[in-house]
Amino acid sequence: MATRSAARSLRTLFVAITLVGSLTTGCKKSGSGSDVDPRDQYVGTYDGGAQGYQSVISLGSIALNPEYGATTIVVTKGANANEIYIEASEQSYKVTAELSGSSFTVIDKTSGQIFIPPSNTYTGDYKATGVFGVDQATTKKAIAITATTETLKDGTSVKKTETYTGTLK
Repeated sequence: MATRSAARSLRTLFVAITLVGSLTTGCKKSGSGSDVDPRDQYVGTYDGGAQGYQSVISLGSIALNPEYGATTIVVTKGANANEIYIEASEQSYKVTAELSGSSFTVIDKTSGQIFIPPSNTYTGDYKATGVFGVDQATTKKAIAITATTETLKDGTSVKKTETYTGTLK
């Protein structure tokens, strides 16, 4: 009888160890496995409407005629982690940006051109940043980009400031 009782206790112990072992190794551990890509929440097409694009050229403190136009901004994942591609085809705008939280900085463009009619073209330093947020009026996800190209001509600042805005379709 003692051997039967010992065998039963040993069997019960084996079943308990197997059960506990399968429960602890069968569950996904917190923080392991594939994490959610933060870029996923921003990928999509953003509609800027009739005035989603604005451009102003300034000579010193004098602003020339601003331009307004419709834009559609397409955001896709970049080739590397934290990179996104941004394209606004109406304005021939296509850049790569580095995402940091909900803001980003363009990383693949350092110079741009400023055209002042009838035939003056200037090349200047280019910088662009942007942010993802929520449009308060529509409560939709939104994007806003500010890009500047700036140079000096005969001691006078020549600057082009562009803004792109839109809400997620």
